[in-house]
Amino acid sequence: MDAIRPAPVLVLNPDELGPDPVPGMDLAVKLGIGHLEIRSAEGTNVVMLPADWLRCLRALADERGLTVAALASPLWKWCRPQARPGRVDTFGFPTQVPPEDRLGWIEQAIEAARILGAPIVRVFSHLRVEPELTEQLLDDLLLAKALDRANTAGVRLLLENEPVCTVAHAEPLLKVLDRYHRQGLGLWLDVANLHEVGQATGDTIRALAPYVGYVHVKDYRPADDGGRAFCPAGEGVVPYGQVLPLLHAARTALPYALETHVRDTPADALTAGAAFLRSAVPGGVA
Repeated sequence: MDAIRPAPVLVLNPDELGPDPVPGMDLAVKLGIGHLEIRSAEGTNVVMLPADWLRCLRALADERGLTVAALASPLWKWCRPQARPGRVDTFGFPTQVPPEDRLGWIEQAIEAARILGAPIVRVFSHLRVEPELTEQLLDDLLLAKALDRANTAGVRLLLENEPVCTVAHAEPLLKVLDRYHRQGLGLWLDVANLHEVGQATGDTIRALAPYVGYVHVKDYRPADDGGRAFCPAGEGVVPYGQVLPLLHAARTALPYALETHVRDTPADALTAGAAFLRSAVPGGVA
């Protein structure tokens, strides 16, 4: 008899529906999604939430039979206080963080993951600011220290490819991942971000796939003003039809986390996105 292959799963972030986590959790139950990504609650970034709030979030999830798959932290989406970042969405977390404060935030994020039962914590790669003030992740001694802390706590750090940060293209991603993978660092792959930098190609996906531990799924169409108009997954320009089969072939049990950024009708967008993923990932998604 063939061994049963683990199945991919869907993940929903409750704050896509607003600051109150309950409607998002209830939508997850309605859609048959058993896993949550926690980024913020009641308008407060997850790494800034006090322990009693985190325990309350965990209880709300437990009551509904939901588990927290990942903590979407803002770690490393920062710069030195003297730098001047552009407009950056960090969900209430400061972008200008003194180096001496950073380890404390890392430890707080790992503790938040422990309380929530999240096995994964997202990290970024320093904001791109003035060239002389831009920090690099590749030789950041704090990253090695954070990986040690995470390993001790039984938590894995995953690096998101974020265009406003220093590591967004395939070549630097592969350099960082190759350097730190043996210490536990993996890839929190945002397919739309990869498409934004022109690299959501088959060759790039195949190269990155061995490192992928988590997938962010959002979609958009070009807007008249030259920007992006977000839409439900599968209805925009991100080439999921090519990417998803390649990811599934390489890693059969990935979590696929729905984002929308669709402000007017987020519940409808999440519902449509869940239906799309269940049909687009080979073999379906639990």
